[in-house]
Amino acid sequence: MNCIWEIALKAQKSGYNLEDLRFRNSESPSPYTESSFDFLNSDTIEENEIEVNPLYRFANELGEIFLPDVEGFESVRKIFLDIIFHYIAVWDLRSGGDKKELRAMYILKEIEEGRFLKSIRKTLLSLDFEKSKRIIFCLLDLCKCKDYITVFRKALRELYPKANLYIHSENLRKFTIFTGVDKTKEEVERMEMLEKLFLPISYETDVFWKYHFGIMGVDESMKIGKTAIY
Repeated sequence: MNCIWEIALKAQKSGYNLEDLRFRNSESPSPYTESSFDFLNSDTIEENEIEVNPLYRFANELGEIFLPDVEGFESVRKIFLDIIFHYIAVWDLRSGGDKKELRAMYILKEIEEGRFLKSIRKTLLSLDFEKSKRIIFCLLDLCKCKDYITVFRKALRELYPKANLYIHSENLRKFTIFTGVDKTKEEVERMEMLEKLFLPISYETDVFWKYHFGIMGVDESMKIGKTAIY
């Protein structure tokens, strides 16, 4: 989770309303994300206290209040940050998502008309509308953050909810991917589409389909007849 609107939506799925959340300034914020979770790809909200980086989007507006070397009025600044981020969350949910969806709609329309991305047009449009829109959302995210791995993983799970992505320790540009679905011509084309859209040409991938490769010590991956050989 990166932005506040995403946190608000995930919190709702985890049983928290927006008014239940308490935003506080992170002691060790990342300059690349608005949230400060221990795990970037965390999909649930376990506590109602959320650490955020108020300078991620609003450094000019909030820098004089929340820069690390600013001292004094601690309780006031704490309350102000919580209030302002509740407003930001509402603003994001009411406006930011709509703009993003509008951009995605225009892009899908132009792809359908054959204006660009012709090589993946047929494969993308073979998806149902919601999935194709989510893939375009990921493409828009990539244009903003340039984080190929994170966005590729997100796009991968849009099409394959059971998917896992493993990065080789000896070669950070080589991935092993598990999808959890049968290997068909259609699925191979979809995987190739994701690689074309989200990964630089220098990256390599090994794809495992229905069966996961065996991992020593992980019983679920070592079932007889349901384990792929790597």
